[in-house]
Amino acid sequence: MARSKKKTTNWLSRIKAVGVARLLICVIAGLVGTWLALALAISGVTRIKAPAAALSFVASDSVALASRADQMFFASPKAPPPEVTKLAREALANQAINAKALRVLGYVAETKGDSVMAEKYVRMAAKLSRREPGAQLWLIEAAARTGNIPQTLVHYDIALRTKPDTQSILYPRLLSAIDDKDIRTNLKPYIRAGNGWGASFLFFANSNSQNLPALVDLIVETGGLTDPETAKNQELGLLGRLVNEGFFDQARRLYLQLPGARAVRLTSTAFDASDIDDSLGAMGWTVSDDPDVGGAFSRTSGDRQVMLSLFANSATTRTVASKLLYLKPGRYDFRAQLSMVNQGVSGFIKWQLRCPSVPSLGAIWSVQNSARSTSSELSVPVSCPVQYLDLIASGGNGQTGLEATVASVALVAARQ
Repeated sequence: MARSKKKTTNWLSRIKAVGVARLLICVIAGLVGTWLALALAISGVTRIKAPAAALSFVASDSVALASRADQMFFASPKAPPPEVTKLAREALANQAINAKALRVLGYVAETKGDSVMAEKYVRMAAKLSRREPGAQLWLIEAAARTGNIPQTLVHYDIALRTKPDTQSILYPRLLSAIDDKDIRTNLKPYIRAGNGWGASFLFFANSNSQNLPALVDLIVETGGLTDPETAKNQELGLLGRLVNEGFFDQARRLYLQLPGARAVRLTSTAFDASDIDDSLGAMGWTVSDDPDVGGAFSRTSGDRQVMLSLFANSATTRTVASKLLYLKPGRYDFRAQLSMVNQGVSGFIKWQLRCPSVPSLGAIWSVQNSARSTSSELSVPVSCPVQYLDLIASGGNGQTGLEATVASVALVAARQ
């Protein structure tokens, strides 16, 4: 009986020992698996942005190897160390389809003066992946050096479509190139492409162009954007800059490109619906929006007439509204009609015509609106190719200030 008990105890001990061993094996395997998973996760996150760290976990990661080679190349692009080529070739050995590694080898070949091999590697990289921006940038430069404008723009298009973050590099280059008429001509299909990068580029150009006439040439010559609403928003923004910077001829040319543009608006002072919603931008009436002086366009329900309501606080004299005009030299009749006016003490409304392109001329004509109806004659000299008609309001020196409503204003060529 005692011997039987001993056998049973030994048997149970062996079972426990085997169980513990298996448990240890499972725990170790789990830890190894967890470590490998963690290593792969870290490698996946860092192999592009921090490839050296990723390689410390997975030394054979081809993406990290190519990224590290790329980093080392750009740290010394004129004389890259041999390690760059070694890492790029290791990346290709681990993954034959590695566009970045091929492109790096192309860059290295170019630094050695081997342009044939450089082009071979870079074109292979571009063929393997359209999303390799470094290859497209190299091909852009190569095509530009040979004067091949259509091919240069093909690579611009690929880079901008596949890697929108290349805009920061490519948009300034493209913007500086639009002085060239051939480039503007070849840009037409890209500007007109509704799902392309044309709209984004033109909005960038609105804010950054140092050659506004060339930008206007581009828009007019290509026909601008295809979507009418996007085109109008883009061109209105540019109109404001053109007018503010004194490019009045280009502003007129661009305005006539706008969807729904009317040439008569360039010489008309009449109020209309476009002034209510400011849909003509700098080519319509512009109204001051200030706590001390301002105005707003409106019309009563069912009434087609658009009117301008304005105010000026006491001790304030300032321009309330202005209209840019392209009047030909000659004599004109001016008429203005107020439907309501409360001038307070010493308040007044005054109209003036000035020449923004010749500031030294100052106001070439002015008249005070002393009654509900005002008329006057004026002459536009040859030296004044564009004009501003200004409405100036003064709140006087009383307590109430000035309030008024302008029903209409007209400036028409006088009969000879």
